[in-house]
Amino acid sequence: MQLSEGINAGQGLGIEIIATFQLVLCVLATTDRRRNDVSGSAPLAIGLSVALGHLLAIDYTGCGINPARSFGSALIANNFENHWIFWVGPIIGGASAALIYDFILAPRTSDLTDRMKVWTSGQVEEYDLEGEDMNSRVEMKPK
Repeated sequence: MQLSEGINAGQGLGIEIIATFQLVLCVLATTDRRRNDVSGSAPLAIGLSVALGHLLAIDYTGCGINPARSFGSALIANNFENHWIFWVGPIIGGASAALIYDFILAPRTSDLTDRMKVWTSGQVEEYDLEGEDMNSRVEMKPK
């Protein structure tokens, strides 16, 4: 993976951040079990989000989005110039999307102080999606 001619490292980083941000935000929004307003196919929405990211970013950065994918390409081509962009961009974009989704778009609780407790103690009740036992955590398993 490498930047296109005329794209500097800052621009490439911004493009990778935005492409990863929109993908992670789509994944979080379509797979959130707390939402009952989501209809349609989550895999289709996620696939379209990947396609959108690639259509918009591939001409500029090659659209890494996934550091493992970028590393494989760089390893085969033996070209690690500006490779850090394809690690830092997706990490910042993914983390930003997760924070914005969990704290602004779909907070687990409306009280800001309760939301901030997640950083220090991780509220147990925020993970209880079924409402059965307040002291249990939900384990994410494939269906």
